Amino acid sequence: MRKLGKAITVIILSTLLGIPLTILSLWYQNPPGCEQLCLSEPCLPNACMGGDSLTAGFPFPIVHDDNAGSPVHGWGRIGVEDIQNLNFGAFLLNVLFYGVIIIMLFAITKSIFKSVKRSRRLG
Repeated sequence: MRKLGKAITVIILSTLLGIPLTILSLWYQNPPGCEQLCLSEPCLPNACMGGDSLTAGFPFPIVHDDNAGSPVHGWGRIGVEDIQNLNFGAFLLNVLFYGVIIIMLFAITKSIFKSVKRSRRLG
């Protein structure tokens, strides 16, 4: 029963650490350099004329830009007004993705420390 409690604790902690990493992944916007999609006139900084094709989040897009729901100054960019377009399923998958990475890094670090400790005892 103790191992089950330990496993549940690890899952909860990795999930709680995965949430901020998922939120940080919103800095990854696809397509990158979308300001190059403008027509002949120069684009505004951080403005994308790609319409609904602009998404944010990695590895799965969490938020997409919805031109119809954004104010004029928010067209072609991901902003607070686009939170209503949150894909909750993709958000959970991203949290799971980052949680698994955290668990793997923790397990690798733990095994390295164990092997170093064991080699010091032998040598």
